[in-house]
Amino acid sequence: MKRYYFKTSEEEKKNGKTMPNLFELYHDIQLVSVNSDELTQYLSRIDWRSKIYFCDYFMTLKDFRNEEDFFEFYVECFFRGIDIYFINTPECNLSFIRELFETLDVKPPERKIGEYVIRCLKCCAEQARWSKEMSSSLKRAALMAAKKNGSQIGGVKGAVYNIPKAEDMKKQIMQYSKSFDGTYSDIELIKKLDIPRATYYKYKKEIKDKKPTK
Repeated sequence: MKRYYFKTSEEEKKNGKTMPNLFELYHDIQLVSVNSDELTQYLSRIDWRSKIYFCDYFMTLKDFRNEEDFFEFYVECFFRGIDIYFINTPECNLSFIRELFETLDVKPPERKIGEYVIRCLKCCAEQARWSKEMSSSLKRAALMAAKKNGSQIGGVKGAVYNIPKAEDMKKQIMQYSKSFDGTYSDIELIKKLDIPRATYYKYKKEIKDKKPTK
């Protein structure tokens, strides 16, 4: 049994940390370096009982040309005995649908199996969507309640806090950046330090402004 991870384009934009975190759990996990159009063909290289991890069902769905292409991939995994896991939306895990079939003793006609899998997936996706929306609504409600009670939400505008990790990052930016004592371009240094672009430029501006830390 092998483990694989497919990184969505949305994760690439956000510099997502799911893959590094998964690697801490499973040192044998491999990154699938193909686009969504090639993903179904890639399955021929994956062994039975292997696992493919994705960050989120809805993010993955966006990477496919249309919903039908994704369903085709999902059903193909079902028939090949390959499990799909969505870390942030486990309701859509293929293993869960397999368990539903077994628990409820669902035995559709062979030519209808794919259709049943898709119907189950759609129901699970609606549940996942509801869970995400409810979670977001509860977080907003908690923030509003805290604000009404006089709590400070977020940092004070213009304040620079003495965060040990931030100070270390600033030292490295000064050491390696072309703008200071180094030879790295901004793009190269962001990749080297493995930090979000917004954070990098925030620290760089603070260095240039020489704001006192609090």
